[in-house]
Amino acid sequence: MRELAMTGFMSNRGRQNVASFLTKDLGLDWRMGAEWFEYLLIDHDVCSNYGNWLYSAGVGNDPRENRKFNMIKQGLDYDNNGDFVRRWVPELQTLQGSEVHTPWTLSAAALSHAQVSLGETYPVPIVIAPEWSRHVNKKQPGAASGSSHRGRKGPSHTPKQHRDRGIDFYFSKDKGFP
Repeated sequence: MRELAMTGFMSNRGRQNVASFLTKDLGLDWRMGAEWFEYLLIDHDVCSNYGNWLYSAGVGNDPRENRKFNMIKQGLDYDNNGDFVRRWVPELQTLQGSEVHTPWTLSAAALSHAQVSLGETYPVPIVIAPEWSRHVNKKQPGAASGSSHRGRKGPSHTPKQHRDRGIDFYFSKDKGFP
């Protein structure tokens, strides 16, 4: 959400995660999220925005009943090392690897060592979904080597026309991002 607020953009996967979390985990009306995204997105499109929020909220026809994203699994699948989280949530910069996805599960000693104080320097979770526990303290394949893991489809690949674009192209500080 910080990326969205600061840049006016969020990846499609991020948008899906937010929509699922707000509607399924928090039980909020999908229209609240749709309106907030409409206000902040620089690439806002009425049909796409509202259609995707309806879809994520489970309003209308969906071949898969009770579609809900597991936030911890999503974090491990798409940001296994936690680099994206550390970029936008500097309060967790000192946590190692995938620990950034579940800081509330760490011991008091680990949190103290990382200078993270739940409820003070970083908020306690407002909700913990039961299905998250299946992925807490799990490392995804490739975690040791630092390779990117992308769900069940295997490692991600970069299209030829973008191979010269590393993460610095998208997240370099000289582009005006914090």
